[in-house]
Amino acid sequence: MKNYSVIIIGGGPAGATTGQYLKEKDIDYLIIEKGGSYKDKVCAGGIPCGVMDLMPDNLKNFEKVEYDTLSINYKGILESKVKLNKPFLYGVDRIKFDHYLRKGLNVHYNEKFTGFTEEKNKILVRTDKTTYSAKFLVGAGGVGSRVSILSGLARKKRFSLGEEKEVFQKNITEPTTVKLFLGYNYLGYGWIFPKQDHYSAGSGALQKYFLSSSKGTVEKFDKGKGETKIYPISIWGGEEPLANGRIALAGEAGNLVDPLMGAGIYTAMLSAKLLTRVIENALKNGKSDLQEYNKLLPDELGEELNCALLLSKMFYPFLPLIKNVITSKSTMQQAMESVSSGYILYKTFYRKVQNTKKIPVKIAYFLVRKFAG
Repeated sequence: MKNYSVIIIGGGPAGATTGQYLKEKDIDYLIIEKGGSYKDKVCAGGIPCGVMDLMPDNLKNFEKVEYDTLSINYKGILESKVKLNKPFLYGVDRIKFDHYLRKGLNVHYNEKFTGFTEEKNKILVRTDKTTYSAKFLVGAGGVGSRVSILSGLARKKRFSLGEEKEVFQKNITEPTTVKLFLGYNYLGYGWIFPKQDHYSAGSGALQKYFLSSSKGTVEKFDKGKGETKIYPISIWGGEEPLANGRIALAGEAGNLVDPLMGAGIYTAMLSAKLLTRVIENALKNGKSDLQEYNKLLPDELGEELNCALLLSKMFYPFLPLIKNVITSKSTMQQAMESVSSGYILYKTFYRKVQNTKKIPVKIAYFLVRKFAG
C-alpha cells in the first residue's frame, strides 16, 4: 500500500492548484482524477486578472485571451460599453487550462475514487484500482464530489444551471470584448467570451427558474451554431464547515462558487492556497485535523461571498428597477478596475449599496434586507 501525506480527489483548478502548492513545499501528495488528462469541461472560462497572484511562478505563462472591454445588453438594447487601458479579465479554454495546471504533478488519471475509511493515524482511500494511505484527504471533485457526499461536509443545496455552446469561426468580432446579456432570463444572465478561434456563448440562472424559463435562452441573443450543453453549478449559500478531522473540501466541492456571477475558478484556486497553508501547519505541528481551515476560510473568503449572495438577491429580482445604476459607465468601470487588480470586491460594493443615495437602490436594498436578507 502506497502512503502519502495528502491525497486529492479531483484534478480541476482546486485540486491541481493544491497539488502545485504542496509540490512547492515538498509535501508528498497524489491527485486521483477519474477522467483523462484532457477531460471535457463546460465553462465560460473567464478568469479575473488577479488569478496571477494565485498562480505558481512556473505556471503564469498560460494560454489566454485578454479582455479590456465590457458591454452590457438589456433585452436586445446595448446599454453601455466600457474600455479600459489594460486587461480586466482573461479567457481560457478550460480543457487546456486544467491540463496546464496539472503540469508536472503526480496524477493518476482514469482512476475512480470509491470511498475512504478513517483510522487512528491515517485515512485509507479506496479507488477502483487499489487502496492508498494518507494523513489527509482533500475533496476537489466539483459539484459531484464524492468526498463531500461521504463526509457529509458542504451538502449541495443551492444550484444554478448553465447552458453553453462553443461557436467556431475564423474571424472573431470584437476579440477583446466580454458581452453580458440581461433581461433574457429571470434570476440569471447571458454571456459571450471570445477565444482564439471560437467564442463561448452561454446563459445561467437559479435551477428552479432555469427549468421553467431559461432553457434555450442563449439562442435568444446568439444564433451561432454549436452544441449546447447544460451543466449544474453548486453555488455558495452561506458559511458552513468545510473540514472535519483529516478531511477538507476545496473549490466547488465546498460550494465555493460566486453566487452573483456563478464564477468558480478564482475561488477554487484561492481555497486551494488557504487549505495548503493549513495542511502545511498541521504536518509541521503534528496535528491530526484541519480544523484551522474552518476559521481561515471565512476570514479570507466567506464574508466576500456572503456579500455577493446579498447583492445577488438585489441584482436579479430588482433588475428593472436598478438597471440604470448597474449599467452606468461609472459602476462598470469601477467593477472592471477592481477585477483587473484582484477579484474579491463584494464587501466594497455592498458598503456602497448600504450608503447609497440613489432611490431605486435604496428601495431594493430595503426590500432585500427586510424579506430576503
